[in-house]
Amino acid sequence: MKKLIFSILFGALFIAQSWAVDLPKPEAGRTQTLPTLTESPKGEVLLYWTEKDETNKSYLYYSVSKDKGQTFSDKILIFADAGLSASRLARPKILFKKDGSMVAFFGHRTGGSPMPPPAQKPAMDASHAGHDMSAKPAVQAPQGNKRDSQIKYVTSVDGKKWSNPISVDTDTSRLTRGFFDAAVLANGELAVAYLKDVKGSTKHEERDLRLAITKSGVFQAEKLIDGVVCDCCNINLLVEADGKLNIYYRDNNDDVRDIAVLTSTDNGLTFKDSKIIHADKWEIKGCPHTGASSVITEKGKLVAWYSGSSNTATGVRVVDEQGNLLKVLDKSAKNAIISGNKKEQVLVWEQKNKSDLMSVYFAKIADNKVGDPANIESTSITQNPYALVVGGQKLLAFEEINADKKSVLKLEVLK
Repeated sequence: MKKLIFSILFGALFIAQSWAVDLPKPEAGRTQTLPTLTESPKGEVLLYWTEKDETNKSYLYYSVSKDKGQTFSDKILIFADAGLSASRLARPKILFKKDGSMVAFFGHRTGGSPMPPPAQKPAMDASHAGHDMSAKPAVQAPQGNKRDSQIKYVTSVDGKKWSNPISVDTDTSRLTRGFFDAAVLANGELAVAYLKDVKGSTKHEERDLRLAITKSGVFQAEKLIDGVVCDCCNINLLVEADGKLNIYYRDNNDDVRDIAVLTSTDNGLTFKDSKIIHADKWEIKGCPHTGASSVITEKGKLVAWYSGSSNTATGVRVVDEQGNLLKVLDKSAKNAIISGNKKEQVLVWEQKNKSDLMSVYFAKIADNKVGDPANIESTSITQNPYALVVGGQKLLAFEEINADKKSVLKLEVLK
């Protein structure tokens, strides 16, 4: 009997290592997407996400947890418009300035125009499963005929009343800007790195890498920081404790598309030459539509990304700042995000489970060693994960697809 009681208690303890948290629900007919987590200067947890209604109008919301992710407040609206973009390649981003005020960045399509149809996709082998390998036509219609998309931001002093949106780019040309990330620099100014159409180009989706920085809180004219890059992969910014700014992006050297980093020690005014993180030597005539994610640990920086290279192992990999390959996930893994603090980190991604359903997976990281993968148990498809390490706990937010094909937010606490 004692053994039975112990087994029951141990089982309950094991189950309690992960539990679900109630989150704000969407209005009828809406779908919730792109859950993202961050921590405020007060130590509160913010969950923010987008919703879309049946008229294709999109909404950007956030909710606050004052108990490290155990409970969340009612949702608060930041911005709503048919042009608000909701893409995993350009997630909205909420930042806290040093004065405590909030800034929210997001992609925006002028007039709410729909996204253009994707290019015809070539057949994909198993190593490219789940990744968009759209081929590039040699010549396409001039970019003057393309849609106009901007990266915009709104600000708030109290988190309730938000300003009207302003474009980050002071250039008013009708061009595509996207795949961005934003950060607060060591001097308190804001930086946004993004891809932008090359003016006058006749090629399909030819873009370069730009950086815009505020001066006294006002964005100045952008600067070109790399003229030839992969054209549809998301950017990642990382600011270190000593103020060093790191910009991770997928480079393009004669169709070899490896992850590179640009670093600045003067708050983005100047940069060292671009450096390839790990020479995958992945040659592909098309964009993988997947960028890098990074985190700072006690042993330095870790970076995660997907590569289909036959030169090294295919799949999502984790690499340290010396370029050493620490882990490669299953070939079906995609959309990896690495996050945490100096002591604890977690890697989250999507991968097919035993039932052949796309499922959210995670692996804990300690001492630069990536632990064994585990997945969120669900009979539905789960996707678009994001994690935050706070108060000794790991919060994992993601989307779950309902029977009506609409996604809802879920959040689990991993002990």
